[in-house]
Amino acid sequence: MDRKSRHAGSWYEGSKKSLTQQIHNLFIDEQWGYGKDPLENLEDRVDDSHLIGIVSPHAGFVYSGPIASHGFAEVFKRFETINTVIILGPNHQGMGAPISFYPGGLWENPLGSLRVDTEFVNYAKSYDFGSIQSRIGFEHLAHINEHSIDIQLPFLQYLYKNEFEIAPISLGDQSFDPVVSSLSTFLSDYISSHPEKRILIVSSSDFSHEHNYDLVVKNDKTMLTYLESMNLKEAEQFRQRIRMTMCGYAPVFTLIQTAKNLGSASVEILKYANSTDIRPGGGYTVGYASILVRSS
Repeated sequence: MDRKSRHAGSWYEGSKKSLTQQIHNLFIDEQWGYGKDPLENLEDRVDDSHLIGIVSPHAGFVYSGPIASHGFAEVFKRFETINTVIILGPNHQGMGAPISFYPGGLWENPLGSLRVDTEFVNYAKSYDFGSIQSRIGFEHLAHINEHSIDIQLPFLQYLYKNEFEIAPISLGDQSFDPVVSSLSTFLSDYISSHPEKRILIVSSSDFSHEHNYDLVVKNDKTMLTYLESMNLKEAEQFRQRIRMTMCGYAPVFTLIQTAKNLGSASVEILKYANSTDIRPGGGYTVGYASILVRSS
């Protein structure tokens, strides 16, 4: 089944020309964006086989797009080509399987069509997920209206055209144990067994959602400190203790744990800001972070 974006024209621009221009403007934004367009700075590129993935926000481009630009620019700087992008996103809609793999077909938006990596899907279908096996589904329902994965794709298409495949995984169940531990084991096993493939994981998450600006900054700063030191159990305990409104915590924790499974991991906070910083005047504030995750 092919999926047409339901967010083009609202969460991001709706035509190829306007969306291309929008992404360019987000990259060159000197206040919150990367400050330059990666396509115009090809001499900066260096191969980095240790890059595992990025954490990227998923609000509308006018809000979180400048922060997201940092992660994608750093990916382009380090990966000349990508074979498969595994995208982990929270399920805001509550539909579909608790852990939903998109089973196949094309994802379409104004920048073109991306094919789902069926080899990855078949690997997952034959994989023993242990205690979370019954929560796994290969279906479309969790993805049809969900924005958290969809909104990552235009940045990648702007940089790499449509010359990569995708593996979308929507997480309605974000439990730390056993989902994060089991899913990160699966991902590290897949990456280890496919050394010939350039694989990138994109973990889609916004951080705190509050009506209190200072509380957002305080809570996000603490969470980012835990993530930077890769203290995931402490990060999850903190999230639960304060009831932190971070919507994609399992995708973030899964990416970092996958990197730890693969070797000596490192986490770099590339850029942090929130919706009130970027577009002042609103009473409701959402935190955004762009984070680089590597493993050697």
